[in-house]
Amino acid sequence: MNNNKYKFLLLVRNKLDQFVIIPRSVKYSTEVMYFEPRIVKILSGMSITWMNRDTKTHRLTSGNADSLLPTEFFHTDDIDRGKLTTIKIESNQPAIPYYCTLHPAERGLIVILPKDEDEMTNTQTLKFLDSIVPSLFDDENREIVTRLQRQVDPTVVEYLSNPSAILLQNKILTIVFWDISGFSNLCEKLKDHLELIAEFLREYLEVATRIIHEFGGVVDKFIGDGILAYFGFKENDGTDKDGHMGAENAIFAALNLKRSFEDVKNNWLQIWNKVIDFDIHIDVKCGINTGPVLVGLLRSGERDQFTVIGTHVNLASRLEGRAEKKEIIISTFTMAKVRGKFNVEAIDISNNDDNKIKSFKSVDKYYKVLDAVM
Repeated sequence: MNNNKYKFLLLVRNKLDQFVIIPRSVKYSTEVMYFEPRIVKILSGMSITWMNRDTKTHRLTSGNADSLLPTEFFHTDDIDRGKLTTIKIESNQPAIPYYCTLHPAERGLIVILPKDEDEMTNTQTLKFLDSIVPSLFDDENREIVTRLQRQVDPTVVEYLSNPSAILLQNKILTIVFWDISGFSNLCEKLKDHLELIAEFLREYLEVATRIIHEFGGVVDKFIGDGILAYFGFKENDGTDKDGHMGAENAIFAALNLKRSFEDVKNNWLQIWNKVIDFDIHIDVKCGINTGPVLVGLLRSGERDQFTVIGTHVNLASRLEGRAEKKEIIISTFTMAKVRGKFNVEAIDISNNDDNKIKSFKSVDKYYKVLDAVM
């Protein structure tokens, strides 16, 4: 066994207190980029492990990235592509900013909690973060932190900031459910290395969110390894009142995520195969449906949630359940909006009562999307 593999196995056999990804950077970009997660919350004496997912070598140090003044809390050696390094953090300092000395635009923050987060209420945690974040981030970045704490899609935040916004409305939207086939089996095989599952999910969900936003979609929620998103919400000026644009964008997003998932999966297979001897088979699949839904802010005594509800949401979920491996399944309602735009394969279930979709017995056909028409 080579030394690198031995060090990797030795690392993952022990509990990783925190795991941070150094993500792939945009070539030639000088914009500020944050490690993932951007803010690492630990107790003094815990360790942090960084994994370099970039194509470049990185060298990390505590300190102020703007002034390029390092501090004494920690420094790492070079972290080459695909490698890991672990540092034990022992400090009573409430927050330790850090950056890459080779690429100062790449940075992060370590927060030293006064006690285990499980022993703190949400209010206590937010109050503690609020007491240290203003001194370390500007107002714009602080707003991002607050938004992440709320776990709301930026499109929804922008929409709700408009005093004249309709808080609950009927609208024709295209609903998409994504899920990873084989994920439960993967979790079972990697049950002793859950940190590797968490970081894979983090990277996958980041890629998925970027693609969904690129095609004008809104992320409603993450459901474990699943995603619920909807398309057509942004077209509030009447340009897409029949939902054609939203349906088309939803399918393009699904095709793009299908391709991007292969890259994410193949990169992580190289990591997983170092710690388990098991053939891993996972793919991303989805179900898509278009129709009138109720979308907006649903209020309760304990919590407010901006979401979509209705039978068309339920049908999209059922279609995702019909999909296998890499399949993209769309309803006849969605097909009617995008006819001629995509190559599809019709699945006729009209003569098979045993194969009917639960709660949707009247649905006698759906379609597998193969690719876009060139």
